[in-house]
Amino acid sequence: MSNLLNAPERGAIEVFLLRQERRGEQAPTYERLLGYLSGVVITPGGLLPSDWVQPLLEYNGIVFPAMDDAKSFMDLLMQLYNRVNEKRLRGENLCPFDWSNVSDPEDAQRQGTEWGIGLHDALKLRSKIWAPEKHEVRHVSTKLVEELGHALAFLWAIAEPQSVPDILPDPLPFQRNFLSHTPGWREDMLRETWDEELVEMFRLTCLGRLTTMTDTFQRYSKAYDTGTRAGSSKPSLASGKVRVGRNDPCPCGSGLKYKKCCGH
Repeated sequence: MSNLLNAPERGAIEVFLLRQERRGEQAPTYERLLGYLSGVVITPGGLLPSDWVQPLLEYNGIVFPAMDDAKSFMDLLMQLYNRVNEKRLRGENLCPFDWSNVSDPEDAQRQGTEWGIGLHDALKLRSKIWAPEKHEVRHVSTKLVEELGHALAFLWAIAEPQSVPDILPDPLPFQRNFLSHTPGWREDMLRETWDEELVEMFRLTCLGRLTTMTDTFQRYSKAYDTGTRAGSSKPSLASGKVRVGRNDPCPCGSGLKYKKCCGH
């Protein structure tokens, strides 16, 4: 598993999260926050803290008894955010799980689900970007847009499994394309409608595709940003008409410093 799951900030962040546990409610998890931050950094155009911090706190029911607590938590969160973003800038897949080397499958599934929920929460912040009309993304290949649609459906199934019948009304293609390859499968085992067991099988199948989904999201984000910048009326950085310091805000509007964005 990636070292993002064991980042130096993890212990202190979890102390804050455990304080949020209330009667009958489970505390938010580190994995969910990590998934959320991953969604934030891969969103095309970039999200400013003012766009994503408050929703993060609201989604997870995080409150602070004092301003000092809030400042300490935000300092830790931004340090983790920078680690996630640096990984993105290196072109690495942000999914932190290696499903080929799992010692505790049940715990791995729990962590993967939490990470997926956090990622789902972040992508919802810019739904028009992640679920656009075709005419809005003509600069992105049709194949990649279709691939994005499948990835979003899989992610939705992880975050909201009760919605699987709405995502895929017909369960037969899933059974024939995926379950038919499992040992012991027989044609007479086909089910015409979704039930709890079949939904869970689909959710687990989607969970196993988290790394592939994340790759799709990251490739789409890059293609979306590249096409948007190419079609922008803003002066080109390469033209020499604009002089930007490495620590200045990037002219592309991402909210990042130039050295961390177009000047990387």
